[in-house]
Amino acid sequence: MGQYRPMFNIALEHDYFSAGKFPGVSLKPTPESEKLMNNANLVSRVRQDGLTVFYDADYLDTLKVYAADNDEPLKLNFECDAETESFHNFTNASSFASNKTLFFDSNNTDKSFIGKKYLHSNEFVSSDDLAENFNSAAALNEQFNSVLHFSPDRALLFTAAQTEKNPTGKTLLAANDVEQRRAIAQAMARHSTLKSRKQPSVGLISIQITPGELEQLTAAPVTTYNDYYIRFQARETHWKYFLVGEANREGAFIKDVRGEIDFDDLGEEQLADGRFARVFLSRQAMPLVDRAKPKFQLQIMKNNRPKVLVSRLQVASSKRINRVTVDNQELFVSEIYVNF
Repeated sequence: MGQYRPMFNIALEHDYFSAGKFPGVSLKPTPESEKLMNNANLVSRVRQDGLTVFYDADYLDTLKVYAADNDEPLKLNFECDAETESFHNFTNASSFASNKTLFFDSNNTDKSFIGKKYLHSNEFVSSDDLAENFNSAAALNEQFNSVLHFSPDRALLFTAAQTEKNPTGKTLLAANDVEQRRAIAQAMARHSTLKSRKQPSVGLISIQITPGELEQLTAAPVTTYNDYYIRFQARETHWKYFLVGEANREGAFIKDVRGEIDFDDLGEEQLADGRFARVFLSRQAMPLVDRAKPKFQLQIMKNNRPKVLVSRLQVASSKRINRVTVDNQELFVSEIYVNF
């Protein structure tokens, strides 16, 4: 056994978490990738925010053979899930869409250098990183230009623009060749099972190591490797406070100690249990964070001076988000109940 050296690293980031890292994610290789890792003597070290794959220097010749093979290249595919069930709640909504999966491909990055790279072109993960799931022959319509077999249970469809941006690994679909599309649809029947429709909560990741990258890796110091990052943006919501019980006082108002956020008094609203609550809605949307920094106070005027009723109000939770319409505009709203 030779010296193990890092081949690549995958790390997930998220603005929701104060530390910036996205903890509690798991990256599971597909069966083919797991087999490839065993054959090429690759090992992985799992971290809370991702993983690192190492290669054995004694297996370099084997790796070069895989990397040079166009039919079965040195490519590792991973399904990525988040441990927390509220991931979709605290993440920017543009990252998700019906029947689509986030797909991150190292072939979208600059292969001319080894180092830190983001697996998406925008500052954060966005709708540009979504690919259509193949789940029936009907999905193979003319709006899609190519198909990618990700694993035995998953296939992804791409538009012409997506294919042109990165054609690597994709099978082109002839626009007017009905027979070709029918044959591909039949071959992909295994991708229309119940198992294939169960998508990973975060997305799919594909990392391919080219012959040129292998040469750069082996010629460089051991600290040189591709450091791939995926960065999510936190969802922004308007905070809606419901003052119930003794907190529902005439003349009460919410004050931002920092003076950055304003709240509008929406009057009283009857709750499902029949009680009435005084409602306040923030004018500005705020990003959700695991350890909220805003300091809002519940105050009331007494003798022409503000009196603090609650010195620090409860902050928004990622588990209680609704959509509301205000002035014909749909908003994401975090509901917070105050009772004392």
